[in-house]
Amino acid sequence: MVKQLPVVTLRAARLEDCRSLWEWRNDPETREASFHTETIFFDDHRTWFESRIGSSDLQILIVLSPEGKEIGYVRFQLTGSDAEVSVALDPEERGKGYGSAAVRAASDELLAKGGVKRVIALIKHSNPSSRQAFERAGFRLAGARPVGAEKVWEMVTP
Repeated sequence: MVKQLPVVTLRAARLEDCRSLWEWRNDPETREASFHTETIFFDDHRTWFESRIGSSDLQILIVLSPEGKEIGYVRFQLTGSDAEVSVALDPEERGKGYGSAAVRAASDELLAKGGVKRVIALIKHSNPSSRQAFERAGFRLAGARPVGAEKVWEMVTP
């Protein structure tokens, strides 16, 4: 029996979300799962965020719990008809199915708009829990490949 995903709500990121996104991104577990594991200074993040929010090739969505609490983000980097997805959750909200639910809802919404034909997740082999979360979100394994020195699974929307 497939476990039902919790219901989450998504909204577009706003300038006032800058600090929350920075905190979620700099969490040690998030950094470990990322391809860029270094700590990001807030001023550098703010400069990046202010220059990128609202751009046509990047979409950042804030994830809200069923109670309406801001608990993380889903980010899409758009390239042609593909969108590479990344996700980060508040450490206190992990393990509740919110990541899978957010990725599923955000990907479904993006694909329904048209233009994007495929959502891709690149997941380090050292992060099997993330692979499982994407499988619960309906992604399928498309293969494995290197990204720099890392071996990664490439997972895609059906």
